[in-house]
Amino acid sequence: MSVSSVRFGSKTTMEQKKRGRGRKTTAGAVLATSAVLLAACGSSASASVTTVASTAAAPVSISLWESHNGGPVGAAMTALVDKFNSSHKGVQVNIVVTKASKKLEAAIAAGNPPALAEISHYDGTLVKAGALISWNTFLKSSQVVTKSNMIPVVWKNGEVNGQHYRFLADMKISEVFYNETLFKQAGINSVPTTWSQLATDTAKLKSIGVIPLGWKDSSAHILPAFMSNGGSMLKGSNSVGNAVDFNTPAGQETFSFFHSLYASSEMQFHHGTTLRQDLAAGKIAMIDGTSAGYQKVLDAVGGKFSVGAFVEPGGSTGRIYNMAQGLGFVLPKGTPKAKQEAAWTFVQWWFEPSQQAYWAENTGFAPETKAGIAAIPASFLTSHPGLAASLSAAESPYTFARPVSDSYREVQAALDAEFFNAVTGTESVSAALAKLQSEGNSYMSGASKI
Repeated sequence: MSVSSVRFGSKTTMEQKKRGRGRKTTAGAVLATSAVLLAACGSSASASVTTVASTAAAPVSISLWESHNGGPVGAAMTALVDKFNSSHKGVQVNIVVTKASKKLEAAIAAGNPPALAEISHYDGTLVKAGALISWNTFLKSSQVVTKSNMIPVVWKNGEVNGQHYRFLADMKISEVFYNETLFKQAGINSVPTTWSQLATDTAKLKSIGVIPLGWKDSSAHILPAFMSNGGSMLKGSNSVGNAVDFNTPAGQETFSFFHSLYASSEMQFHHGTTLRQDLAAGKIAMIDGTSAGYQKVLDAVGGKFSVGAFVEPGGSTGRIYNMAQGLGFVLPKGTPKAKQEAAWTFVQWWFEPSQQAYWAENTGFAPETKAGIAAIPASFLTSHPGLAASLSAAESPYTFARPVSDSYREVQAALDAEFFNAVTGTESVSAALAKLQSEGNSYMSGASKI
């Protein structure tokens, strides 16, 4: 059974928004009325390659736990699931909007998990507990979810000891958004590609009476700069390990750079909503964010000026590093084989080019596959710089996802706090880095490498 290859439009329709408002908001697994066998079909990554249930039997009904509960993202998710259900009579997916990352472990322990869930980076706890099923068995026959087709950071993220437990489904890249009108007023003709160029630009913007840069004290917006200066998220690695390595020349360079901007009144800390509001009001010239937040920025600005975008610049290594964030598909243990196969049917369909392009065009999330990137028209990227800026970074070998170790969650909290203290002058850079190093190692010491 094949899937429709007709592309969706590039705009979210009112019908999709109405569907989004009608999505389920209570958890609960839907029992299958009968077990069925599923088989793979298709011959190429660009074709509709999927596994489908026999239409002779009643459809296998599965629940998908995810947290996109409104706006363009929620509407796009609903539209795609509706498209899948209309073209797959043997499998029906029911969206359950819930905090899957927080609730999944308890649901598995209680013997009532969903067949499929989207969870955050930190799947280490579930992997160590043996609560997730590896996707590897399903990968053997796939011509879509392959190493050659998936973006490298997507293929590697969630892989533990050669087993794939989580595939990014909502990839967002760290970016900087800017007011093109203010850039022109300040005499800035091109976006910065190095941090030193960004510092030069902030001085020019300050001279015209605006706040040059707004930033979040968040690890996703600190780590790209740190890595571009030669740092790594863990000692000697960006993926596995049981020690941190922040108290280094890379840490000194990164923390000191932002402290200098702050001390010169060229940077302010704010949360995302405030940053968008101040950018829209013309108070701030540049704000950091992710590719998935570009539409929110456009909505806040309301067409008052053009909004440009660029990925975070390169540092002393001469390379541009970035972070790939987002929720990812996992297969919880405790569901019948037929439901596992039905979940795989949907996941494989999700990664086909048509769905990947539609999802990216309507949400700002970068595609997870190379074929998905190729399916986005060049004309669309020209008019959507937030998405365009993320694509080259997504495929870069210097883009990394967070480590999957659950202990790194605490490391990130310490990083956020000490970065803020160092930049604002509450602590010296040296003192903040020493404290971060000590706290980070206390969290990672003895922790599993996953």
